[in-house]
Amino acid sequence: MLTHILMGNVDTFMLSHVSDHAVAAVGVTRQLLDFSIILLNLLGLGVGVIIAQYVGAKNFNDASKIAASAITLNFAFGIALSILFVLNHDSLLSFYHLSPELTELAKIYLLIVGGTLFLEAVMLTIGPVIRSHGFMMDTMYVGIGMNVVNVIGNAVLIYGLFGFPELGVMGVAISTAISRILGFIILLFLLYRRIQVPIVWRDYIQIKWREIGMTLKIGVPSGLEWLSFHLSQMMVTKMVTMMGATALATHIYASNIVLFFMLIGMAIGEGTEILVAQLFGAQKVETAYNQLLRSLKWAFGITVGLIMIVSLFREKILHVFTNDLEIITIGSAILLFCIILEPGRVFNHVIINSLRAAGDVKFPLLMAIISMWGLKVPLAYLLGIHLGFGVLGVWIAHAFDEWVRGVIHYRRWTGRKWERKLIQHIESIQVS
Repeated sequence: MLTHILMGNVDTFMLSHVSDHAVAAVGVTRQLLDFSIILLNLLGLGVGVIIAQYVGAKNFNDASKIAASAITLNFAFGIALSILFVLNHDSLLSFYHLSPELTELAKIYLLIVGGTLFLEAVMLTIGPVIRSHGFMMDTMYVGIGMNVVNVIGNAVLIYGLFGFPELGVMGVAISTAISRILGFIILLFLLYRRIQVPIVWRDYIQIKWREIGMTLKIGVPSGLEWLSFHLSQMMVTKMVTMMGATALATHIYASNIVLFFMLIGMAIGEGTEILVAQLFGAQKVETAYNQLLRSLKWAFGITVGLIMIVSLFREKILHVFTNDLEIITIGSAILLFCIILEPGRVFNHVIINSLRAAGDVKFPLLMAIISMWGLKVPLAYLLGIHLGFGVLGVWIAHAFDEWVRGVIHYRRWTGRKWERKLIQHIESIQVS
């Protein structure tokens, strides 16, 4: 997950030496791409849980067939989204009402990176399959390799090394596309090396609709929850664009730095989800319940410690990205405020993943809709624009949302209502 986050952060860091406008343009465009990746991850979110349950029950044959079906469907969906971005980039960018200069830069990035989304679609499916079989290191190594390719490509194409032209935003987009192609090829190779029962060609054609249906029952609500988050973030970002280019650049820089705070909760949450799903597959419910509580303690402690350290060096960290004093001043206030924000976010990242493993996916979705749209978005407008707190007001609203949902999700787990929602098909999984 760190290597995935670094892809975006390295792009931001290297583009910051070109201009803050380039950073803002790519940052806005990445929100559109993140939105599409959520859609592509509807199957990925569910297939990781389902296959982990089948692996826990030692039913490797059906696990491989389900994986093949998910890959076929997500590949087709990815092709459709890639075509959409290529043919409708102007309409999609018009949502943000960017200046002509920012629009032109954003369009270049969207065409190239959006056009290769179908490769991301397949990787988003293969990755959970490999991890659900217990091979976490494989996807990490692929991520490291993609980052190395991306950094080298950026250096060559942004700064014009070795006689190449200085392409700026276009260079970043080309590097991302090349690293994505290589990552796709390697993950496809690893898929056949790691799963217990090899996938044959007919498995890609003979779709297991019943199992895909179970996957979507988990993936769709989970994906809609993430969709709600990113749509609300897009709405909040649109408010920030009304504050000017400096405010937008500050928001983008702070968001990229904060991703490292989020990393701990996200990573522990995903790892716990796989463990909990496998335990459910083996019908060890009590062990799964206690595993979540242990994981939550570790995630909370590590995240708080990391925030405290980073807050001490917040201005120096921002100086790495920009020399604009206004951006550094506001960004420093945001990073200091994250001491309050991020612990609340930990609850959501860790607990929601385990609720998904238990099949309790509608409750987090309901909470996302109520809190994000009933609390975060209105409060962001009130604090950020109406009361004049600016970008910091937007982040205060975000903290309210995370803490409200985090506390409620914690009570959901400890109240054990999810046991009533535990996926009914677990008992029907037969040992192969």
